[in-house]
Parts: sequence; C-alpha cells; structure tokens
Amino acid sequence: MKKIVVAAFAFVVLTSVLASFNSTKVERYDNAGSLSEKIETHIKRYIENDDYQGAVLIAKDGKILFSKAYGMADREQKIENTTKTPFLIGSLTKSFVAVTVMQLVETGTLDLHAPIRTYIPELKEELGKELTLHILLKHQSGLAQHLERITNFEDKDVSAKEIIDIINTSSLSFTPSSQYQYSNLNYTLSAIAIEKVTGKSYAQVLQEKTFTPLGMSLSGVERKSNYLQNRAKGYRKGTFGIKNDENIVSYALGSGDIFSTVEDLYQWDQALYNNKLLTEKSKALLFDGESYELGSYGYGFRIMDYQRGKGNTKNGILMRHGGTMNGFMSNLHRYSNDKLTVIILGNMRTFPIRKMTRELKEIALNIKPEDRINAKLE
Repeated sequence: MKKIVVAAFAFVVLTSVLASFNSTKVERYDNAGSLSEKIETHIKRYIENDDYQGAVLIAKDGKILFSKAYGMADREQKIENTTKTPFLIGSLTKSFVAVTVMQLVETGTLDLHAPIRTYIPELKEELGKELTLHILLKHQSGLAQHLERITNFEDKDVSAKEIIDIINTSSLSFTPSSQYQYSNLNYTLSAIAIEKVTGKSYAQVLQEKTFTPLGMSLSGVERKSNYLQNRAKGYRKGTFGIKNDENIVSYALGSGDIFSTVEDLYQWDQALYNNKLLTEKSKALLFDGESYELGSYGYGFRIMDYQRGKGNTKNGILMRHGGTMNGFMSNLHRYSNDKLTVIILGNMRTFPIRKMTRELKEIALNIKPEDRINAKLE
C-alpha cells in the first residue's frame, strides 16, 4: 500500500514539474487577447528565461503593430531602454554599406566589377588582383573571416590606412568567386572604397545619403572620438553575473560600427519598399540570393524562404541580416510578401534572437507552432 502511495505521489510531483516546465516554454503562444497582448506576453517569457533587454518593433503594410523597450540601457545608472535608445547593431551595418555602394554605382562613381585595387591601390596585388565589389559584397573573396584573426586589437581608434596594412599581412583561403565564406573584411574594404571615391569618411557619406534624408537622427557610426553618451551599454550574462562587455568598433569599419534605434531602422526598412534610396534595378541586385551553395547572400542581405500564413500555398521571400558582437545582438527581418518587418535590438548577450524573431513573425501572421511545416523556415 505504501508503495502505491509513494508512486502516486511521485507521479503527481513529476506531472507538476512537467507542467511547470511546459508553462514557461517560450513557443506556447497565447490564444486570448489582442495581437499586441500576445506579442507582449511572448516577449516577457524571453525576459524571464534569457534576461532579454532591448527594444522590439513590428510593422505590417506600412503601419507599426508593436513598438516597446525592455530592461536597462545602463544598469549602473539605472537608465531604462526606450524605443529611441540607440544600440550598436553589429553586422547589420553591412546592409547599410551595401545600399551605399549601390547608391554610388547608380551615379557611376563605383563599378561593381572593376578590380578593387582601382579604388584601393594600397591593397597588395596578391590579395586584390581578382577582387571586385561584387565579389566582396557577396562574401566570395577568400579573405580572413575576422580582423582579430590576423591582429591584436588595441584600445584606440584605427584609421582605414592602418586597417589596410593589417589586411595586407593576410592571404586568401580560396580562389575568389569560387565559394562563399562570410568575412567582415569584405565590407571593411567596401567601406574604404566608398571613402576613396568620395573623399569623405564613410560615416559622412551615410549621413548625407541615408541618415539625414530619412530623418534617422539617432543613427550614426561610432568611434571612441565620437561616442554617443545616451546609447545603450552592452552586457554579457556569465557564471558570475552580468558584466559590461563591448567591442572596439573602429576595427569593425563598415562591418559592425553603426548604432541605431528600432524607430530609425523602421524608417530605413520602409524606404527599401519604395525608391527613396535605390532604384528597382539596384534593389533586384541587393536581394539576389544567388544560390544556397553560395550562401543565399545578396548584397548585404541573406535571402531565404519563409512560411506564410494559412491560405498561402507558396513560401514567401525573406530578406534579413543580424548582428552579434560583444554586449549586443540585432536582427532585422523583412518578410517581403506580407510586408511584415520584425526588428529586435538587444544589449545583453546571449539570447536566441533568430528564434524570437521567427516566433514574433508567426504571432503577427497568426501561425501557431503546430502549423509550422518546416523547422528550417524562418
């Protein structure tokens, strides 16, 4: 009799534990409440499970569905994040560089297929003789993946010339255009090419061609000599608690040195649905993912399929890029067939940002977890 009681008690305890575990499982979308309430409830689970802090904006058909910030921009000073808080956006910077290159291609200032040494003669011939902006923007160069793999960083601003000197100490790992390998150096050289042909810093060019025309007043390029005091601080959660953690962004010239807000990024995203920044011809190149074997990468965007809502038998086309760096994570997903945009910025590493983005998209399109047909689809 005692054994039966003990077994029954154990079963009740186990059932209770499993129920508790399932109740906190992030993918369980709430059926009740408005769309905004469902999104809010879902994000709060990431806050509870992963200490997420940052800002989220979701828009559809040119209208903002949801925009809210969470947690602290500065934990030491107890300053909260807002939707106007600037965050470092990491590799999402590459999308901006690609758009700027295409703007200069449209004016005939840059040529996608000219040898890169046409614009950067200081780049040693062994590296640059077969490289073009097209190859760089597509991540098909064979250059080292990260600058820190070929040098030690110093706590200072570095110039474009210093970066070229560092790159010149490296070698290619494969014949250009023969394969795909993501490399920050591709976009650093693209940004330097922008500077060479305009005679201005690429930060100035971005300001003139993108930030000012679109009213992105809280966006810019960071340097130690140009540090925005009110931007969010970056943090990392580790075994011994939460600590401040940030990169020296001057080494990420053109590959990870932009700061922005969810509201500014939304203005930029919407401009890519019209011709404010680029012509349709240029955008076609920007969003040409080529092939899976070559990374499904356009110019500054990865191009993927995504599952649409009920009643749509064909997948949609997703244009996306994210960024991960010390203390920060970012994601901008453009679900183009539904004109749905999900923007997530965070100043705490790490949290499952891709999963969070996909789930918020599914809530916005009324796709339940059990309706998901392919785990690989975004």
